[in-house]
Amino acid sequence: MKFLDSLRDAFNFIIAPPICILCSSLIDTRLWDSAHICKDCFQHLPPSLNSETILTRFTRNFPESPNPFSFAFSLFDSSNNQKYLEIIHYLKYTKFKKIGYFLGTKLGEHIYNEIEKQGFNIDFIVPVPIHKLRRRERGFNQSEIISEAISQVTSIPVEFNLIKRNIYTQSQTQLNFDERKKNVENAFVLGKSSNFVQGKNFLLVDDIITTGSTLFNCAKLLKSVGANEMFLAVLTTA
Repeated sequence: MKFLDSLRDAFNFIIAPPICILCSSLIDTRLWDSAHICKDCFQHLPPSLNSETILTRFTRNFPESPNPFSFAFSLFDSSNNQKYLEIIHYLKYTKFKKIGYFLGTKLGEHIYNEIEKQGFNIDFIVPVPIHKLRRRERGFNQSEIISEAISQVTSIPVEFNLIKRNIYTQSQTQLNFDERKKNVENAFVLGKSSNFVQGKNFLLVDDIITTGSTLFNCAKLLKSVGANEMFLAVLTTA
């Protein structure tokens, strides 16, 4: 059986060798967990912004409302190097879901360490939802993949249906700040009874944060029906 597995692996390596999406180098998957990002590129990802810096953009971008978040987790920062946004592009648009699991696991390790250090109590992980038509187009929700990986590391359960996206909105990618804010207003509804939310602490998960409009509206919805503390986690900031 091991011989057949080795033969299959060798065949796959020849037909579709694992190549790093950032530097195009060959990846030895016997020594590294990802077949899409090499160890050297991962270790040289731009350091993540600290929580205070990330949360400042909510205070700045939504001055009319109190900041709903207590703490922010991020794996790396893409603000000054657009090359690293290619990682998110591959995850969302080329169906390289394993990138999401790999990076979600690394983000989960960071979250676990912070929870241990700071004593955070998080009841549920909540992936930012996408509309059912978007899911049909893409085939999956990248935030759910990241959430599942975080859950595997932290043992915090994922609540997939707590928030639903009831409006099919334009992609945020090409929109300016004001358009982003308007695009997701009233786009989310509660998928469970408000009794379930009341008094609990939630970790909202998305792939990327730019203006923060999507995360802000999801958090605002949960806070409006009695959520206690809100945390956020993203792979990258831009």
